[in-house]
Amino acid sequence: MIEVKQMQSKQEIKQFIKLPFRIYKRDPYWVPPLIFEQKHIVFNRKKHPFFEQGVGGEAVFFMVFRDGKPVGRVTAHYNRLHNEYHKVNEGFFGFFEAENDPEAAKALFAEGEAWLRARRAMLIRGPYNYTLYDEIGMLADGWDNEPKTPVLLEMYNPRYYLDLMAEAGYEKEVDWLAFMVHEGIKIKPVFEKIKKRLEDNGYIFRHINTRKLDKEVEGLKEVVNRSWQDNWGHVPYTDKQFEAVKAAFKMIMDPRMILMVEYEGKVVASSISLPDINPSLKKMRGRLFPFGWWYFLRARKRTIGLRTFLFGVLPEHRNKGLDAVLVTDTIKCGRKYGYQWADCSIIVENNTKIIDPVVKWGGQLYRTYRIFKKNL
Repeated sequence: MIEVKQMQSKQEIKQFIKLPFRIYKRDPYWVPPLIFEQKHIVFNRKKHPFFEQGVGGEAVFFMVFRDGKPVGRVTAHYNRLHNEYHKVNEGFFGFFEAENDPEAAKALFAEGEAWLRARRAMLIRGPYNYTLYDEIGMLADGWDNEPKTPVLLEMYNPRYYLDLMAEAGYEKEVDWLAFMVHEGIKIKPVFEKIKKRLEDNGYIFRHINTRKLDKEVEGLKEVVNRSWQDNWGHVPYTDKQFEAVKAAFKMIMDPRMILMVEYEGKVVASSISLPDINPSLKKMRGRLFPFGWWYFLRARKRTIGLRTFLFGVLPEHRNKGLDAVLVTDTIKCGRKYGYQWADCSIIVENNTKIIDPVVKWGGQLYRTYRIFKKNL
């Protein structure tokens, strides 16, 4: 017998959190999330910025049971900011995990779809682990590419998930791409000339100033919100959402790999690369205590890879060569400080303005993440 249940109590949310640990028990590449973070922030309506009072969204947590055994989970959520910004009425799903049980998965999605129909949503899209700038997309290609362990803040799932989506009536909406850039890329001398010309014209290239982190983060937020305003699905970060970004920065950032461009006292461009600490997180097995903290503290010192994921230039400063200089400086800094590769991701498949330069620099497409949709 199949039963779908909305999970609400603390014990039920704990069960919701623990399900992936059973599904991926024998998967050597899955990186377990921190249980403490999931319990106290991610699935806590009082703490996670998605649920911000007055502007935030709604979400429900569903689990599907077969003969009393949990075999799948999903969230259905309604994002007011997205709908107001794009003038639509759409819904989302996220945090999907399931055994290879098409009948149960279909029943699970049906419950989330019904919840969204009650809010008159016309379409459901996902996976979004709440918003576009949280973890999104289902791994659709690239399981066998190195590194096989997913990179920091990227999704991971078994191949059969794609079949479950099709069985439940979902189709591809758009793919997001991840490119791998290795340290051996050659940098032409012409880019030093471009940088010198820009400096002569008043542009200052520098690293983030950790002593003035609050001010720096404000500048970064404007760069991200304005430079990404034409991107597929973009919704500007709220202050509370970017506070969460800052909190993550403080825990794992390497300030030498956060590059900023200043002009007339204002941040106009940035390239943010974070150390890929996932190999160390995997050893923590979802727990900070009693020994997980030791792996966490060692993570940055042992990291050989980066994820470059926040890159932008304000519109009025484009077509001057700032993007090319930021790319070359990121490569140079990565080499200097011992990093061997960088994952540049994720980039929506139709964003050729970013994809073309990445490929030109030797970036190789190595993973594809898919957003699905279904009309309601």
